[in-house]
Amino acid sequence: MDIDKKLYLKQTVGGEFMNTGKKYNTKQKESILECIKKNSEEYITIQKIYDDLIKKGQKVGLTTIYRNLDKLEADKEIVAINIEGYNGTCYKYLSDKKDNILFYIKCEECGNLIHIKCPELSSLYVHLQEEHHIQINPVKTMFYGRCESCLIGYCGDKS
Repeated sequence: MDIDKKLYLKQTVGGEFMNTGKKYNTKQKESILECIKKNSEEYITIQKIYDDLIKKGQKVGLTTIYRNLDKLEADKEIVAINIEGYNGTCYKYLSDKKDNILFYIKCEECGNLIHIKCPELSSLYVHLQEEHHIQINPVKTMFYGRCESCLIGYCGDKS
């Protein structure tokens, strides 16, 4: 076998030279990202992703989901956050909308996670950066308090 053929086989079969810096989107990675986008108004757990994919008839293992979530987070397409009271890491799709300040409030009484869009919060982030030299990551910021229903004494999620 000549040298060119050996090099070709090494590049295509052995994989030693396959990393060209290109990012490959597999069907599974695309399905996982689509599932997260579909649930973009909330954080989603690995179990929910797995359940949604199984319901669609897609066979995918938890290891594959974890591996693809790591890649999606490294590519800054999603963000991972640990939320008190949730079993495991939660994930959220990062949209291209930089002008909306999004944040979540977790109700300490009923446990609901409330998604709020509020541009007023950006002034707090600017203040913290300019006056205290701290840069806040709003996507990973979680506020804790009581939801409106709990404040008035009724929450539909209470048993």
